[in-house]
Amino acid sequence: MAEKPPQTFTPDEVNALIPRLEEHFQNFWGFRENAQRIMEGLRARARASKDPEDMTAKEAADYQMKNSQAHFLLEQARKEIDAVIEMGCAVKDFEMGLVDFPHIQADGNQEVYLCWKFGEKRVRFWHELDQGYPSRKPLAKRLPD
Repeated sequence: MAEKPPQTFTPDEVNALIPRLEEHFQNFWGFRENAQRIMEGLRARARASKDPEDMTAKEAADYQMKNSQAHFLLEQARKEIDAVIEMGCAVKDFEMGLVDFPHIQADGNQEVYLCWKFGEKRVRFWHELDQGYPSRKPLAKRLPD
């Protein structure tokens, strides 16, 4: 049997990664949501203030602390996506949690993408390299599961 080229995945290998993928996406969304909530509070505070120079030292320190917290959370969110990318896959849509995995078909003649979306319990779809999510085809019709 020929050795699998580097950075390609079998359906079983993708399925084994799904719990980690789900965790990374949930963390990403949580960090991003918390950062957005903090930033919206800062924007609301700025709109309500007539002159930023009128902030007391305590208010300025609080503003800076919240701004730093938001940036820290966004950095944590970025690290979650980086961890997904380091698995060897391509994140196609952050909102949907859509990820493609390079795969060599059983005949060894064609590379395609195994396509997984957050919420799916296992990888069930694939598409050509030059196509995307709308062109997904059921895995069983083309590739052994």
